[in-house]
Amino acid sequence: MANKPSIMVHEDFHYGDEENAHYLKEGYHICDKFLTDEALAYCRAKIDQMTAQVCDELPTHMIVSAHQLGAQWMIDLATEPKLLDLLEKQVGPNIVLWSSHLLCKQPHTGEAIPWHQDAPYWNVSKNLSGGVWIAFDDIDEDNGAMSIIPGWHNKGTLKRLYGDEKFFSEEIDPAVLPENIDEVKVQYKVRAGQLCVHDTMTPHNSVPNNSDRWRRVLVLRYMGAKDDMADKDYQDYRDNSDFRRIYYLVRGNDIMNRGLNTDLLPAAV
Repeated sequence: MANKPSIMVHEDFHYGDEENAHYLKEGYHICDKFLTDEALAYCRAKIDQMTAQVCDELPTHMIVSAHQLGAQWMIDLATEPKLLDLLEKQVGPNIVLWSSHLLCKQPHTGEAIPWHQDAPYWNVSKNLSGGVWIAFDDIDEDNGAMSIIPGWHNKGTLKRLYGDEKFFSEEIDPAVLPENIDEVKVQYKVRAGQLCVHDTMTPHNSVPNNSDRWRRVLVLRYMGAKDDMADKDYQDYRDNSDFRRIYYLVRGNDIMNRGLNTDLLPAAV
């Protein structure tokens, strides 16, 4: 499908006070149908185009902040009013988009991602930050499902391991994780088109894709306009060149007068 569908979000999608209360208590929530079938087909076609352009130096799970590089379909999703309504419950009325991350694990590829927290890894505020996780394939343990530790978003920044020998540089020290982690973890076993949200301090990991199927996920990360912000460089998935993070105001006002980018705000009427 070449053109954006007129309706992207399924009519049955709902995220109200009850769902948000679960998110605040447990650090995550799994929503029912988010994308329409037409939107799912549209996004999959765009993803196929992008994964075909990934340079040899980067894996297909490192397509980071491509919304800054002209990926309009990501911007379409990131600024969906129903999605921003969800985020407003988490971060308040002044919402900033600071990252997108397209994680595509090809069949029989992709390393296991160890337990980590997003906020320390991505160098952003641990306060009032939200992450939206959209599945474009049915996902289970065979093709790279993600797991989270419920309730651990309130434990602060956990001790991390560092070292050049690790491809993932900020793994949580296993010694600080619960001994019964396999019993308490929640694995995201979801259908294509579903949406999950988790706090950027919620510990999570994922297993390799050992199946014949793709595992394609888009993570959109937001924060409130008053939260701490820091510079960070990303790599262009097409040629591995560096580019600087941009903070986009997608709803509300730049209440701290930081000069936030307003290109993605809806046009005034």
